[in-house]
Amino acid sequence: MKSINRPNVIFVMLDTISADHLKLYGGNASMKNFENMAIRGTKYANAIAPGTYTLPSHLSMFLGKRVRNIKMLLKNPVKNQNTSTDPLFLKNKYIRDNDRTLAMQMSHLGYKTSLFSNNPFITESTGLSTGFSYIRNVFIENKLKYHKTTLRIIGNDFSRENLTKLAYGVSYLIPKENMDNMYLSLRRRLNRKVCNETGAYALDQGAELTNKIIGEYLERSFGNRHFMFVNYMEAHEGYPTNLIVDKEVSQDRWMYVSNIIDNSGINILKKAYEKRLQYLDSKLGELIKIMKTNGILDNAIVIMASDHGQAFGEHGQLYHNLFPYNEISKVPFVTARYLNGKQVKENLEIENPVGLKSLYNRILEIGYGKMMEIPGNETDSGYVFSDHTGMLDVWDMPLLQRLRHRSKNADLLYKTKLRYNTFASAIYKGRYKLIHYYGSKKNIKDEMYDLRNDPEEMNNIVGKNRDVALQMLSANKN
Repeated sequence: MKSINRPNVIFVMLDTISADHLKLYGGNASMKNFENMAIRGTKYANAIAPGTYTLPSHLSMFLGKRVRNIKMLLKNPVKNQNTSTDPLFLKNKYIRDNDRTLAMQMSHLGYKTSLFSNNPFITESTGLSTGFSYIRNVFIENKLKYHKTTLRIIGNDFSRENLTKLAYGVSYLIPKENMDNMYLSLRRRLNRKVCNETGAYALDQGAELTNKIIGEYLERSFGNRHFMFVNYMEAHEGYPTNLIVDKEVSQDRWMYVSNIIDNSGINILKKAYEKRLQYLDSKLGELIKIMKTNGILDNAIVIMASDHGQAFGEHGQLYHNLFPYNEISKVPFVTARYLNGKQVKENLEIENPVGLKSLYNRILEIGYGKMMEIPGNETDSGYVFSDHTGMLDVWDMPLLQRLRHRSKNADLLYKTKLRYNTFASAIYKGRYKLIHYYGSKKNIKDEMYDLRNDPEEMNNIVGKNRDVALQMLSANKN
């Protein structure tokens, strides 16, 4: 394989950023370094994440497959609570032996492959590091020290099951009329303790250590043809609300989504989120300097995107791994070409919907030397999909199921979680978007929006556009 002119490929994942929150896309949050790269490079105005949370989106980009076609994701975590735990404690591998990951392919094309992950999903434990020759699980190095008693109990099947039985037994010593307040008080305390143990209130979530490790790696890794994947977690919840207000702010999304507590705290969460975005942007500036110093940008393509967005009250949702409205599905996506350490002026903006799943093939074409940029004027089929594959946050479902007959709030939380366990697909075609819900839940109907005239997805027009909706549904079967 001829190596001449084949650029280094630097893929930077800005985990958990919604495009519409950024000034670059008309929002309020400023990320100057990211914006400057976008203005000079190629900005994708309507980039769509493959899934609604980290694992399915990364799998889609690493395998070049649509999320709903990745079999391992089609299990029902609510029905498999003893084997499916929260992302901090995953035990299942999601890459099969015959899967050819993007990193594996790039390695075969002569690229040095390296992974710098701040995310517990993107590690050896899930198999998503398959194909990378150099792996640093920054999440484990930086975060494991915080994971103390509470999280270890929640993450261990045996201890969690016995704790659930104990809690349920003790609940019968409490009068039924006191159960609601007692349960909510304990839930708030648990959420606060988890935030403390995971370092949620800190501004840095691993970016500083990541940049240091990348610098050290590049200093001793000579030559070109690098394929580097970096995942930064600063934009992920929980958030440093302590930088905004002195009082405690709940970060339990299910309390908000279930309307058990009002939305007064969401604006504080959003401001804390924006603080993290500003901090992350400063670290992106450092990363570019590190790469320039080490010569990686003498001939390189830099890709910056997010794996999913983040909701802050829109459509009654908070955070992600919920239904694929644009605050969760529409993500920032920018590419930049570098020669001799300087960014090449392209000044392009791509308006049509582009699915990040297609990055698998586009990056491989760069690896083969067939192209020197990521094209934005094409998708694989003309349709773009974002799939919600059910709920992952199931650790408390056994207790909720037992307590729901004694506590109205436990019953409400249980039903809300079941509702969001409904699978759904967002289908994009030109100006139209259809959200299709699978199954027979009577209270969840398909929705269709004209994004050109209704970008906030407030006016469901599916009833007036049945023919268009049926065409989109037909494409969804492929």
